[in-house]
Amino acid sequence: MHPIIQIGHGLAGASFISVALIWKFGFGEIRHTLSIIGAISILVANLYFLRSKQIIRWGKKQTWLKYHQRVASLGLALVFVHSAIQPNAWHSWVAFLLASANFGTGMTVSFTKGKIRKKTLLIHSLLAPVLLVSIILHGSSKLDHDDFFPLTKEHDVACVKCHTSSAYETYTCLLCHEHNTREIQFAHEVHGVIPYNPKPHDLESIAKCLDCHLTKINNREYGRRRANWDYNPSIQ
Repeated sequence: MHPIIQIGHGLAGASFISVALIWKFGFGEIRHTLSIIGAISILVANLYFLRSKQIIRWGKKQTWLKYHQRVASLGLALVFVHSAIQPNAWHSWVAFLLASANFGTGMTVSFTKGKIRKKTLLIHSLLAPVLLVSIILHGSSKLDHDDFFPLTKEHDVACVKCHTSSAYETYTCLLCHEHNTREIQFAHEVHGVIPYNPKPHDLESIAKCLDCHLTKINNREYGRRRANWDYNPSIQ
């Protein structure tokens, strides 16, 4: 079958997976999962390299190539979705550019012959492991909270559960820790935290709870400045 058809199958599969998961969980909750599925798909697709070098001998080479094109295009498309929608840091663009280069060289290999194909195939073969490493490093960077706030136990949640911007520079605790009594609301309003029981669009301006509050996790304290816990003016 024509390479375009195989690639189309992969893109259709990626579209179905992305739409279904984003519809169910929301983009913020699922974006890293899409990237992980994409990375696994790319890794599986590269088993074709073992067949092309006769390390694996079973199955027809053309059949392996057909599924390589399908699974690789599915994985690359999922990386595109993760990186291109609301890119949050320079390393998101690195993954996007590497995936684009991998896709472009793969297409070139499918439609060229001779020296051009041979050189492009070499580049294509080298790009896949580099892309996988970039995805792994990107993920480890996002999950490194040890210096400030460990992602353990009840705090092992999706990034979007706490962070209120796509760049992960702001956060709030209010999505889990809801305090909506009038006394607590008033105590926060006098310190400029308004409103304290926010709507989703308010969360951008209500963040950094640990600037005032301290918390202890695994016998280690987190927080920069202790609030006056006894401050509780009477409500008129």
